[in-house]
Amino acid sequence: MNPSLTIPARRSRDRAPRSSFGRVARGAAIAVLVSIVLLPVYLTFASAFFPTGEFLRSGLLPPLSRLTFDNIATALGAVPFVPQYLTSITVVVLQTAAQLITSVLAAYALVFPRWRLRGIAFGAIIVTLGVPGESLTISNYDLVSSMGLRDTVFGIVLPYLAAGYTVFLLRQAFAAFPFEVWEASRLDGCGHVRSLMGVVLPSCRAHLTTAALWSALSAWNGFFWPLLITDSPQNRTIQVGVSQLVAGEIAVPPVIFAGAALVLIPTVLLVIVSQRFLIGGMAAGALR
Repeated sequence: MNPSLTIPARRSRDRAPRSSFGRVARGAAIAVLVSIVLLPVYLTFASAFFPTGEFLRSGLLPPLSRLTFDNIATALGAVPFVPQYLTSITVVVLQTAAQLITSVLAAYALVFPRWRLRGIAFGAIIVTLGVPGESLTISNYDLVSSMGLRDTVFGIVLPYLAAGYTVFLLRQAFAAFPFEVWEASRLDGCGHVRSLMGVVLPSCRAHLTTAALWSALSAWNGFFWPLLITDSPQNRTIQVGVSQLVAGEIAVPPVIFAGAALVLIPTVLLVIVSQRFLIGGMAAGALR
C-alpha cells in the first residue's frame, strides 16, 4: 500500500474532533446570545402573569399554580387600552403604507430614469438621515396645529409620510437590479408603472419586507410625537398608555409589566410573520 494514500485519511480523522468542537462552540455561543435576547422578553411576560415578588421567592421558573390574570385586568382598566390599540394600529397601517409608496416611487426615480441632478437629489435625501428628529418638532407641531389636525390620527402620521432610510434602502436594492432587464421591459412597451410593479418590485421582495418591517416598528414604538400632538387619552397611542401606568396611582411592577406585555405581543407577531416573507424573498433572489 502506498503510504501517501493514508495521509489524507489520517488528516481528516485529526480534523474531525476540531470541527465537532467548533460546531459545539458555535452552538453554545448562539445559545448564549439567544438567551440574552429572549431573557428580557421572558421576564416581561412572566412578571405580567405572576404576583409581585414571585421571582424573588421561586426563581426564574415560578409554579404555574401562581399564574394570574389580575395584572392584565388591572392594566386594561387603568387606561383605555382598546381605543389606544386601535389608534396605534391605524397609525402603523397609514404610516407604513405611506412610507412604502413614497420610498418606492422615489427610489425608482433615483435609479432608472436618466435625468440630471438625480445624484444631488439622492445626496439631499441622505443628508436628512443626519438631521435629528427633535430639531423638527416645533415646526411640525406648528404645521399640524395650523392644519387643524391636532389630537387626530392624521396629525400623528403627517410628519412621517416619507422616510429617508426606506428611500435609501430601496434605492440600493433597485440599483442592484439589472438595468438591461428594465430597458427590455421599456422596449416591450411597458410604462413606468408597469415596469415598476411587474418587473422591478417582484425581485426586491426581501428589501420591501425589510422596509415595511422597519416602518411598522418605528410607527408602533413612536412615543414623543404622539404624546405631544394628542390631548385626549382615546386618541393617544399604546406607548403613551403604558407610560401612564408608570405615572399612575397603580404604578406597581406587575401591572407595568402587564402593559408592556400587551405592547410586545403585536411586535413579536409582526417580526415572526415578516421574517418568513423576508427569508422567502431572499431565497427567491438567490435562486434567480
